[in-house]
Amino acid sequence: MYSVFGFIYSGVVSASDIKIISRSEWGAEEIRRYKDYGFWKNYFNNLESWNVTEETAAEKYKREKTKSINDFLSTNYKDDNTLASTVNTENWHELVWPIQKTNYVKAIVVHHTDTAPWINSYDAIRSIYKYHTLSRLWGDIGYNYLIWFDWEIFEWRAWWDYVVWAQAIRNNRSTVWVALIWQYGSEKITDKQYESLKKLVIYLSEKYWIDLNNLYDYHKDCVWNNCKSYLENYKDDVLVWHRDVGNTSCPWNALYEQLQTLKSELKIKTSWFTYVKNKITPNVKTALDIKLDKLSEYNLLKILALLDYKIDQSTSLVDKNKNSLIYKNIRTMVLSKIKSKKQESSKIVTSWYDKNNKISIKLSYPDENNIKIKKWNREYDIKVSSWKLLVNNILLQDTVTVTSNSESYLEISSWDRIPTWDIKQKYNDNKFRWDLILSVKEGKLLVVNKLYLSDYLKWLWEVSDSDNSEKIKTIVVAARTYARWYMTKAYKFPWESYQWSDNPDEFQRYLWYSLEQRSPKINKIVDDTQDQIITYNDDIIKPWYFTQSSWKTLSYKDYCKDNLDCKKVNYPYLSSVFDPWSVWKTKLGHWVGISWAWATYLASKWWTEDMIIKYYLKWVKIEKM
Repeated sequence: MYSVFGFIYSGVVSASDIKIISRSEWGAEEIRRYKDYGFWKNYFNNLESWNVTEETAAEKYKREKTKSINDFLSTNYKDDNTLASTVNTENWHELVWPIQKTNYVKAIVVHHTDTAPWINSYDAIRSIYKYHTLSRLWGDIGYNYLIWFDWEIFEWRAWWDYVVWAQAIRNNRSTVWVALIWQYGSEKITDKQYESLKKLVIYLSEKYWIDLNNLYDYHKDCVWNNCKSYLENYKDDVLVWHRDVGNTSCPWNALYEQLQTLKSELKIKTSWFTYVKNKITPNVKTALDIKLDKLSEYNLLKILALLDYKIDQSTSLVDKNKNSLIYKNIRTMVLSKIKSKKQESSKIVTSWYDKNNKISIKLSYPDENNIKIKKWNREYDIKVSSWKLLVNNILLQDTVTVTSNSESYLEISSWDRIPTWDIKQKYNDNKFRWDLILSVKEGKLLVVNKLYLSDYLKWLWEVSDSDNSEKIKTIVVAARTYARWYMTKAYKFPWESYQWSDNPDEFQRYLWYSLEQRSPKINKIVDDTQDQIITYNDDIIKPWYFTQSSWKTLSYKDYCKDNLDCKKVNYPYLSSVFDPWSVWKTKLGHWVGISWAWATYLASKWWTEDMIIKYYLKWVKIEKM
């Protein structure tokens, strides 16, 4: 067993550098919570002099209702509502509001205050403390933590861990409460406050080992006319907002939506951990245990990705030196387990695979009516005329095919495709091998290149020759599988005379023969990985890949929520995984499958092609056709 959650997880979300300003630092006058404080002495003396009247019917109903609810919760939700201890005195002073502690903390609740802006946060905190403690007769502040509108995080309620707070009347036990301070009507919280909230939630989930993917039992007083009982009992996420657990509109819609985004963002961080219940035991610090032997290869790869990212995200050289041995040891253990689970590539016997099959790709040729093609022994000048093709001003045909072989190529001389970086004009991406098929569609020239799959892969501009070899292998194998899927499982353009397109918005980015001249490493990798494809349950898959995301990939289910083109097909191997390695923060691509940017990073950490693919695509294999 290895207790690794705290060190990996806190680093991923930068919770390890969290700063919580304690009550002593912001200047809480603790004597205000004591019964012998002057204010309370006067209050209780005056209370004794008040006339005691008989209990009203409303008061009796309230008392009986409260007892019934408490008995129900104690019986049916015992673990969540049992107190571990009650503290009545502090520093030999009796407390106005006794400190209650629970056995567990299982959920996190977020609230916002309705507070006017202050220039000085410390003055504001002290003012609210006085207001809650004395003016409202609460004896202390009701919330556990408060986040000021810039970034500061304050310890607000006394006694820190496992203390019962007071805001959501039936959900105060076994929960921890965070308040955001400012006036939020239609506004969202500031970016700094959002980041502080994220850090604090991770800090609390780490402290109490709360899996953010779990559910918790909540209770609301029924306020409807047709109530069948005092309480509405229901399950919800362990990270919720005030209005999820109480009869309130807090937080308002803009902030509520922002917090829902935060919830989705953080859920994935804990999706694969195994948790140990954190029951209060004197002098025993509980921990999270991850049994590496029992984890799948897929989950081991997710741990390894977080480990590598944690190492690079260390905030200082001191931090790196301090933890380098831990990082190295755990990474070695995880990597060893991954290698022990790795299976050798096997040969798939497929009746549908034919190496001699050629594929047809529509070219994005810009001229609608005229094309000039050079072949080593002749030149063709082809024009559209009366819905047919005029070849060298002689022949009228429906279709013209110009062919070459593996030792020669065809050049579209009327197409200038010199790369912008090629100052010496050494390359022109207008050269093709095998067949160019010309026809007329809707009165315009249609240009199609027909060639073998192995050549097609060498001419894809989906990866650079200067990239890490394992990253190139990853993209090449994914591209080959993607192409083979469309050769055998479906047709991209079933109504057309061609199968694919060189337009990356429609298919893959096909750049033609000139790319082969300047990409010797890619050429070799295409040959070295010959016939390798990605399979799931011994069948070829469709492995999406894209450029970059902001922090995670989408599962196929998530992708299809907003994509009307999705068919009702289950792709269990397409899961959502951690994907943060991008200097950009904009979405490029569909976010489904393999990320070009993060695959680059993983390859730089000596991840193999097999590991990278299996990190993104759950339960797949790399096999040969």
